[in-house]
Amino acid sequence: MEWLWAGIAIVGGFIVGASASKVVRRVLEKRGGNSAQFASAGASLTFSLLLVAGLLVALGFVEPDSLDKLRADTIDYLPRVLSALIVVILGGVAGTIVSTAARESIGRSMGRLGDQIPPALKMIITAFAVILAAAQLGIDTTVVNIAIAGAVGGPALAFALVVAFGSRPVAIEIARGRALRRMVATGDTITSGDLSGKVVAMHPTAIEIDTDGLVTLVPNSEVADSGFAVERPATD
Repeated sequence: MEWLWAGIAIVGGFIVGASASKVVRRVLEKRGGNSAQFASAGASLTFSLLLVAGLLVALGFVEPDSLDKLRADTIDYLPRVLSALIVVILGGVAGTIVSTAARESIGRSMGRLGDQIPPALKMIITAFAVILAAAQLGIDTTVVNIAIAGAVGGPALAFALVVAFGSRPVAIEIARGRALRRMVATGDTITSGDLSGKVVAMHPTAIEIDTDGLVTLVPNSEVADSGFAVERPATD
């Protein structure tokens, strides 16, 4: 008889969970905005919780004593779960801070490469935090060490390769800029190819040239490779 009630509890949890998840999905989708984005996740969470509730009721019918053991194990395991959550939260915060700082410091100077570095740093830090959280939950240390080596070493190697190959054009522009500064200064009139105008600013990788009110940012290599003529401003 206990197995019959257990089966009814499991089927009931499944049916109630499926019905409730549909209701949650419809409610969130009708609200629109940010709520609609979490409609699928909310529906899945609702279904899972109600199904787990049905399974727990079924377990109570089949073996009531196991519920007491489950409660005791849950209480004993709860500190580890809380510690793991704290590590994950702190890792997410640290990843956000580091990625924001990286975006502010190198995002503008390295172009597309600079846009890829901050998310990569955040991913590495978050992955490291998740692995440490898994260690808090009691996962085998050997598995954790291998995962740390893969999560940190692999992206670090890929990052080094990206920087090595991606920064080469930037280094070329900076080198050309140093050479141009010996011959061109702000306020000079420069003619390079079809472009002619007044130099209003010189950046590490490019020159700002004002042509009849239109400011154009020209890479240093383009000016150096195409040849140029410089006219100094008149002095009294």
